[in-house]
Amino acid sequence: MTRKTSRWLAALGSTIAATALLAGCVSTAGTAQPVKSGPDASGPLVLQSRFTDAEKGGIEELVNNFNAKGEGQVKLNSIPTATFNTQLPSYLTSKNPPDVYTWYAGQATRDFADQNLLLDLSSVWDNHKKDFPDALQKLSQDSSGKEVFVPTGYYWWGVYYFKSDFAKLGITPPKTWDEFMAASAKIKAQGVKPFTMGLSDNAWLASAWFDYLDLRINGGDFHLQLLSGKKSYDSPEVKKVFAAFKQVLPYVDPAVLGLTQNQAMSDFTQGKSAMYLLGAWAQPSVPANKQSDLAFFQFPIIDPSVPVAEEAPTDGFIASVKTDKPNLTKKFLDYVASPEAQTKLAKGQQGSALPANVNSTLQLDALSSQGKKMLESAKQITQFYNRDAGDAQQTPADTALTSFIAHPENLDQILKDWDAAAKKVRATS
Repeated sequence: MTRKTSRWLAALGSTIAATALLAGCVSTAGTAQPVKSGPDASGPLVLQSRFTDAEKGGIEELVNNFNAKGEGQVKLNSIPTATFNTQLPSYLTSKNPPDVYTWYAGQATRDFADQNLLLDLSSVWDNHKKDFPDALQKLSQDSSGKEVFVPTGYYWWGVYYFKSDFAKLGITPPKTWDEFMAASAKIKAQGVKPFTMGLSDNAWLASAWFDYLDLRINGGDFHLQLLSGKKSYDSPEVKKVFAAFKQVLPYVDPAVLGLTQNQAMSDFTQGKSAMYLLGAWAQPSVPANKQSDLAFFQFPIIDPSVPVAEEAPTDGFIASVKTDKPNLTKKFLDYVASPEAQTKLAKGQQGSALPANVNSTLQLDALSSQGKKMLESAKQITQFYNRDAGDAQQTPADTALTSFIAHPENLDQILKDWDAAAKKVRATS
């Protein structure tokens, strides 16, 4: 998504740290809550939103457009992301919570839904099933297959580069792992660092490498089972992932553990580093005079027999099961799901997010069209490490991945420690 880069990247780093507490903060016993029947209570619907700065405008326009329809009123409360994420469990378990919330698809929503904290939105989906891909519908369901989330937008990840840099280096975008490693060796031989990462203040970026290597080697099903605790981090399958990661390390800027994200992006835009595995949200951080030179390619295929899965973090809305305005809530979310609303929301957020509704009419630029095509061709869609594993799992992952980058020779102990830490987090959250 497009965001004012310096603020957004700083927010992302603080968000990951803050939301590591999220799963452990919820203490509800999981008792099913009765949904209010009969007429709604009076007063406006309260929408609690984590979007500020560039994205806030899109949400404000969404609310204003709905209110103008005369079918009810929505009041918007916009809160900084880190604050919102740490307070969300308290909102949902309070006696009189806000009605609707911006949130993430997949496990991040499922964690709350499985504690009976979210409103059943199946009736909204009944009106819009043809508007969303099957993969997004699955990401919007609780563990029983009931829809509890309305997606609004998603974005892609790719290996970013500058076309002019690749031309100077004599590189064409690789499609296979062997081509990827050969291109990296050729780049390094010319005195340019093939890859960069800004891990000193955004250690979670290393998870993108782990996610994609696991998806390409073991597939999406194994990856999700691993992140949910059904597989072990010290398993032979995961060791295969790190064997591939070890092949990458000679081509990674050796300073990445000490580089901030802004420093890494500066090196990338200046041609000191040739490639950067990033989400589309990072595109606006590229200087305006280099935007037309920016490009990306799909993370290379390692095993052609493994169905292609792609990361597509998805944003949208959830609603509290305790709302005293369930009818207005569903009416508002029915509007949110519409092509009209999602087209306007994407425009208002000024970003690189793709509208979730396939019938939206947003005019896409070349990179967005490429990202959309790549995601639509994938056999499976995942979110991102912390969204699929749960926010509390991000800290053990950061520790393991940065330790491996620093000391790959200690892999066996790193994976044992990671597995133990992940189990401990699950047992206490």
